This record gives sequence, C-alpha cells and structure tokens, in this order.
Amino acid sequence: MCIIVNKRVGDRIILAKNRDRAYKPSLEIVHTIIDGVEVAFLRDTITDWSEGLNEYGIGIVNTALMVGYDENEKKIVKKGGKPSKDGRKIRKALSQKTLSDALKIAVKFMGGVKGHTFISNNEKMVSIETTSKHRPRYEVHKTIEPTVRTNHGHLHYGAGYTEGPDYLSSKIRKISAEKIMRKAKTTNDVLPYMGKQFYKKDSNLNMRRDTEKMFTSSQIMLNLTDKVFHLNYFKDKVESFEGIKRRLPAGYEPKIKVFVTAS
Repeated sequence: MCIIVNKRVGDRIILAKNRDRAYKPSLEIVHTIIDGVEVAFLRDTITDWSEGLNEYGIGIVNTALMVGYDENEKKIVKKGGKPSKDGRKIRKALSQKTLSDALKIAVKFMGGVKGHTFISNNEKMVSIETTSKHRPRYEVHKTIEPTVRTNHGHLHYGAGYTEGPDYLSSKIRKISAEKIMRKAKTTNDVLPYMGKQFYKKDSNLNMRRDTEKMFTSSQIMLNLTDKVFHLNYFKDKVESFEGIKRRLPAGYEPKIKVFVTAS
C-alpha cells in the first residue's frame, strides 16, 4: 500500500518511497556489513520488512500487490504467524556487488520478492512485477522520466487492486507522483513533494495518506549516486523509532551516509 519512485534528479539517481501502513510500525535503520558488503536498510521491527541500499550504489524498494496480506500484516504476525520472508530476501539481494546478481537473488532466493520491486544502480533501473499467482516480469527503465508503481498490476492483468475505490486510489496516486516528480529539481525536493496532499486530508487519493484504514507512516529516499540513505518518519504515525543501529567493524570508514528527519 505504498508508492515507489525511480528518477534522475539533476545528476543524481534516486529511489524513493511513501510507506503506507494500517498499523503504527516500530522502525530502525540498520547500517552493517552483510557478506562483506556495506548496507543500510530500514527495518520494521514488528514484521521484519527491510529495504535500502549498499556500498555499490544498488538500491531496492518495493510496494505490495498482495494487498490483503499487506493490510493485515501486523495482525497476522501478532496472532502467531511468521513475518513475511521478503525482508530477508531484500537484505540478501542488497549484499550483492552487481545489479545482475541482486536481480537474481530478488527473483529466485526463497521464492523471490513479491509485488512491484525496483532494483537500481547509478546506470539503470529494473522493475520486477510478481505475485504468488504471477511469474516475474521485467522492464528496464531510463531514469530521466520518473517511473512510479503503486498497488495495481502494470505487466500482469489482475494483479493487485483491479476495481473499486482502492483501484482508483492506486491509479490516482501513481499519476500524482509522476506529475510531481517531474518538477523535482534537487534531491531535497523529493520527499516533500511526495508528501503533498492534493485532496482533502482524509482522502484515499492523496499520495501521503491519512485515512482510518491506511496512513503514510514514513518515507525513504535512496540517493544511489552519492550513496545516501534518508529516512523521514511521521512522529504520530509510528509506534517508535529505535534509532540507527550501526554494526560496523572498529575503524571502518563508512561509504554510506544515513540521515533521519521526523515530521
């Protein structure tokens, strides 16, 4: 229930996301080494969801197409169910040194990451669309114009929302993000622009949502060119922010910079 974006902003390549939840998440940023590769990723401590970038400028963001699970994820986990394995899959993909290896992991490891997934480096972005009922399909994108995905199928008919108010919301949020991202001139524009509300505050059509059913809890921007991770979270929409967990070797000089803001 999110918006993901890939765009060239000035001479920087970015991935960005509005993360929508039906519950208040507890968040942390983990900055560590996985299989010899420096990574920084956002982690939902309740569900283990993760996404971020690595020292080679490879970034990954995702938005759901299995919308029923996404809406009820916290309830499923709290009632004794296991968290989705997609967080572990994404962390494994982020530990790769090349875009092609990250793609292979995202598609094949433990059954692959489901939903719309953007995997990008500073040169090109590949989108993957898959669900438990649909095989992976790919597109390679130029990064000049914004590429946006929300919660309806683009390559698979019948994936995600297909009708009703939620389908309309998915379509309108996609169009709004495409239009506003064309106006972004610097990386500082990205998250504020994605947080704009063009409709009534509680409208399901807003990019930044604030409804009884679903609300935007946080935003991330991954500057793949400069290897910068920026989290912005909304203080009244998260249960807690547990900080940046730095698990780097003594004396190690980080290649990734991490910034956090709260709105």
